Amino acid sequence: MKELSTYVKIAISLAIAYSFYPHDSSRQLPAFVSSPLTQLQQWFYDVIRPRMERNVIAVPEVFMTTPEIIANRGYPVEIHHVITDDGYILELHRIPFGKRDTHQHNSTFQRRAVFLQHGMMGTDHFWLVTSNNNSLAFLLADHGYDVWLGNSRGNTYARKHINLNPDKDEAFWDFSWDEMGQYDIPASLDYVLNVTGQEKLAAYFGYSLGCSVFFMSATQYPRINDQVDIMIGLGPTVSVAHLNNYFRYMAPFVNIYQLYQRLFGIGEVHTNDGVLHSLTRFICETSELGAKFGYLWLSQIFGYSDVFDQMDYYRLIGHYPAGGSANTMVHLLQNYNFGESFLKFDYGPERNLERYGTPYPPEYNLTLVTAPVFLVHADNDPFAPPQDVAWLKGKLGNLKGSLRVPSPTFSHGDFVWSPRVAELVHKPAIDLLPSPFIHKETYAHISA
Repeated sequence: MKELSTYVKIAISLAIAYSFYPHDSSRQLPAFVSSPLTQLQQWFYDVIRPRMERNVIAVPEVFMTTPEIIANRGYPVEIHHVITDDGYILELHRIPFGKRDTHQHNSTFQRRAVFLQHGMMGTDHFWLVTSNNNSLAFLLADHGYDVWLGNSRGNTYARKHINLNPDKDEAFWDFSWDEMGQYDIPASLDYVLNVTGQEKLAAYFGYSLGCSVFFMSATQYPRINDQVDIMIGLGPTVSVAHLNNYFRYMAPFVNIYQLYQRLFGIGEVHTNDGVLHSLTRFICETSELGAKFGYLWLSQIFGYSDVFDQMDYYRLIGHYPAGGSANTMVHLLQNYNFGESFLKFDYGPERNLERYGTPYPPEYNLTLVTAPVFLVHADNDPFAPPQDVAWLKGKLGNLKGSLRVPSPTFSHGDFVWSPRVAELVHKPAIDLLPSPFIHKETYAHISA
């Protein structure tokens, strides 16, 4: 490895420190540490944070929830709740029809449902960051589709369980990518199809980890493959052997990170209302210099973008990161360390034997993904670089095609915030979809 510059060393140190200091009330610290720390955090929330919020640049959507943003943009919105087989409660958000439509119901036609799943440590806000004519969720609704936005366990909208308390029970956070694919995706898709009465989704859109969890689900449950007309993967993060952001510098320390987890009982990481994220927001949203610092921070994760709208940046930083489990981060680092592969979570030899019957984590068989898949990828994507996408293309059981974004500077983050994402990605992807409408009599005949 080349000698790292001082700047890179500092950036990595700050990133690791940030990762090692989640706001997690279930952490079991020694009493002589936890008491002063708890008091300091409470003082921050009660006194400092309200004063900080009054000084940030006023972008209203920073302080809105996803449903409030959808309504604020002039679209209808519904809130739904899904309970997974292992008891997690996920909040889905629905845009049943477009802004230009005056009513939802039609006696002759039914709108086809599409499902959108966000990336790691995010929420469905990823699909709403830019303008109405540039954000995928709104574009799909205006094209006539019934749009459903998913949320993965542990984020802002999925921090509930029928028995476990996320603030008190460490067991709530004992999940990785595996459980999202095993439980969250099947429960969400089943729910959408049940509510709409449809046999198949017109499309499943996944971004980053949203691709991985679909593939995990499809390899375990053959019915998932039959529940979508097409799966479109944007910036697919599956094998990350060629990961090219600061996480690759953290990967060699994954065992230390896991030891740190166990020692201090860390379950939740990167909450949106945590101390460090609140301080980061304050720095990034109170000055032009702070905004440049924030953009530099995002660039270390998502890659550098040529074009970046500052208002979109403010909207994003108000919602991202949105929290998740420490094991979700660990799973990413493990996948990097294992090279070109797509493995289940590595619990160590003893626990692997208990769970998998082998000392090593088994690999997901991607040839079992028989749903039609279309991948959209970019050369400048540090999370899904061309080498890893090429590996994925050779493994999938029913790859129908792919689109290489026609821009040499398009990055992983540009799938979320680029002012040109509709032109370069969304509109070509929408052209691949089946008709947004189905004749009710035809549908009833097919169902029968």
